[in-house]
Parts: sequence; structure tokens; C-alpha cells
Amino acid sequence: MDKEKIKRCKRCALPETYPGVKFSEEGICNYCFYYDIYKERESSIKIQLKKEFLNLINSLKKKKKKYDCVVAYSGGKDSTFLLYFLKNKFKLNILAHTLDNCFLSPQAVNNIKVIVKRLNIAHISTKIPTELLVKILKSDLSSPLPYPKELLSMMSSVCVVCQGMVFGTTLKQAQKYKVPLMFIGYTPGQYPIISLENYFKVKSCVYFSSQVYKDDPLDIIKIARDPLDERFGKEIEPYYFKSQYIEKDEFVPSVLFPFHALVDYDEKIIYEKIYDLGWKKPQDTDPCSTNCLLNMIGNYFTMKRFGYHPYIGELSFLVREGKLSYQNALQYEYMDEAGFASHPIVKQLGLSKYL
Repeated sequence: MDKEKIKRCKRCALPETYPGVKFSEEGICNYCFYYDIYKERESSIKIQLKKEFLNLINSLKKKKKKYDCVVAYSGGKDSTFLLYFLKNKFKLNILAHTLDNCFLSPQAVNNIKVIVKRLNIAHISTKIPTELLVKILKSDLSSPLPYPKELLSMMSSVCVVCQGMVFGTTLKQAQKYKVPLMFIGYTPGQYPIISLENYFKVKSCVYFSSQVYKDDPLDIIKIARDPLDERFGKEIEPYYFKSQYIEKDEFVPSVLFPFHALVDYDEKIIYEKIYDLGWKKPQDTDPCSTNCLLNMIGNYFTMKRFGYHPYIGELSFLVREGKLSYQNALQYEYMDEAGFASHPIVKQLGLSKYL
């Protein structure tokens, strides 16, 4: 489909190819209508969440543990700002954890070293065997629908793999060191706002329970893991968490999304602050990533297979929020498709036959 001829929401830029989208006679998408309907409720939820988050953080600080929290740290702009925010505002004892997928930009690797040293934060990493990741990647790219559509509306199949590993390995570090609180730098629009209501049920934005109730949310942890489990079994076991349903006495941390309640997300301010810390923007990543070289592969194949950019849901949300312009959202979608086949990563991984 010619991208120039794709019908888009006149308000948020969401394309007609996006899962579940419909347009009014005025050209406004149903997601914009949902946004408007839920906006007032969302505002009240955020006010209450901020109070709850602050109470939880302050209560944990009084316990004087070695680590107050573990933070999933990718070296990208958002997780870098998150480290700064938590350290500067709350003076937390932080354990930063990085999932090394072997395809982090060299600049991102250097940023990680610079920032944890500058902020005086403990840091550990978990490395994925390159051969395992490449095997998963090739399996996904050769499958017409490697994961359920509710996941692929939020991220590419490449990101489904790594995001599941980021979550699973960071959570396991929290369990290992008995860290009571875990932070993830999901931006507004990257993770459904309605999921934040989980906190009022279980004191965690990621729903964990040892019991099953009728109104439980979808078990996204298991939905993401099951297709991999079927294909790779025990090979993926060390890197993924099993389910939102835990054993009766199993310890899991409370997981919080600070950008949804504690921080008024503003990219300009984020960049200004992390540049001051010595962070430098990688020049070898695509427009939607500030750390990962694989991101552009996921973006390309999602566009080719499904006709929409995997970040457009998040970008359109920011347009509705007035935090990103319509034109900037379209600019983030840009990919040099002509030069994709000759990209070093495509050649290195032997992915040319999937083009």
C-alpha cells in the first residue's frame, strides 16, 4: 500500500491499517473518541496514583534496605531520565539492570557506563546468547503472525521478544535480591492507561495474584511467552517470567510506571537533563530508538507485513496529549527502505531472504 495514499485520522495520524481502527464521517478515529471518553477518569486515576506511588516509595525508604528498587535500564533516553529522576527526587538506593541483547548501540553501552557512574548507581546486566536471539528472530520473521494481534498493535515482534526478556530478567533480579520495588520506563501511550487500575487491586501496575478473579486483566506475561515456549521450550526459561499468577508465598516486587503518574512526560526536558549528565544520542539507531540496533528491523517488517509502524499507536497518543505534533509523528515513521537490504545488521543476521 502506498504510504502517501493511506487514510489517517485527521487528529492523531493513526492510519487505516492499524488494528481495530475506524473513522467517523469527519475523519476522526475511534481511538480518539475512546481517549476523550476516558480522559476525565484517567486524570482522577493519575492524581490518586501519584499519592499512592509516593506513599509506597516513602514507606520503603524507611526500611533501609541495600536496594530500595531495581530499574530496567536500557541506556535509552527514557530509562536514563528515570534513573536521574528517582535518584535526584527520592534519593533511592537503586540497582540498575540492563538486558544485553548483543545489539545495543556502542554509544548506548557507553551511555550506560557514564550514567551509572555519574549517578553512583549499582549496575548489573544479563546477556542473551546471540545464537538464541537470532534463532527466535528468524522464526518470528518467517511466521505470518508470530504473536497475538493485541501485542503487535503495541510493538513489533522483535520488541515483543526483548521486552519480555527485559521484564523477566529484571523481575528475577528483584526476586534474587528481595528488592521490593521495580520501575520500568514505559512512556504514556506505550502501555495502556487502563492497566494502571491494577495498582488499586494489587499495589502493582503489572497485575500479580495468587488467586483468580472474574475481572482479572489479560495475562499479557503469558500471552507473550507462550508462543516462544511452544517453539523453544527450556531455552527461553532463564529470560522470561511465567505468568501474572504467582505461587501463594512467592515474592514479587511492586512494579511501577513513573511516567504515567509521577512525571509529566516532556521529551524536550528529558533530553536537556540527560545531556547535562553526559548522555549522548546514538547516531546508528532508527528515529524511534536511542539504544537498540534491532529496533529498525522490527519496524521495517511490521510495516511490510501489516502496513503500519509499530510505534504509531504510542506516537498518536502523544499527539492527542498535545506532546507531539502531527507532522513529527509522521517523521518518526520514516525508514530508508531502499537501503534496508544492505544494512549491516540485516547482512550480519542473514535476514535478506525475509525481505
